[in-house]
Amino acid sequence: MALVYKDFSEDASDEFWCAGDNQLFLTPYVWGDSRRCGIAWTEVDKIFFPCRLPSEDDEAVTHFLLGVLDLNQKKIDVYDSIYSEPYEAGMNYMQMYARMIPHLLKFSQFDKNHKSFGNVFNKFDIQWQRSPHQTGSTDCGAFLIKFAELLMIGKDVQQFQPEDIKDFRKELAANLWAHGEWKRNSGYDTPPENVGDDYESENETFCPKEL
Repeated sequence: MALVYKDFSEDASDEFWCAGDNQLFLTPYVWGDSRRCGIAWTEVDKIFFPCRLPSEDDEAVTHFLLGVLDLNQKKIDVYDSIYSEPYEAGMNYMQMYARMIPHLLKFSQFDKNHKSFGNVFNKFDIQWQRSPHQTGSTDCGAFLIKFAELLMIGKDVQQFQPEDIKDFRKELAANLWAHGEWKRNSGYDTPPENVGDDYESENETFCPKEL
């Protein structure tokens, strides 16, 4: 999103979305043609996307939060383990999605393929949702995963107790180990990374303020 947004304007034409990098990065997500998004958006009502806020001073300090794009309500719900209301860095980042996605959907003729989206392509509203707050300075990523897990099964994120995050980390580690064993025993190979994949960073991740 950040790579495309730097060249985006509110009057972006179809030619903008057909350009090489823009078509490579974003349009495959809408139609389920991306390795990391194998289901077309036309088949669902909500899209979950993790966000890693960029560092303003190129240091390692950053923060993870969860965005949930609601196609029916035309809004983006934000679940943040530090902030329960909008703040400058988080809002600036979410604005990329709120401004660009309606244009992308219009270009993709999304309204003709989604059962309840309609034909209004205004900027999505952004709403910060109440969620449990972390007490450790490096827990934002684990909280993001837990938020997504609870929301995907229709549960309220506030049911999760922050003190349970240590047990959840152990659960994640066990699941990753089991998945690695399955890959080793089945002979499955992870597909090669595509242009735009962001797996190469070796920076440590911390949250943007002391807790």
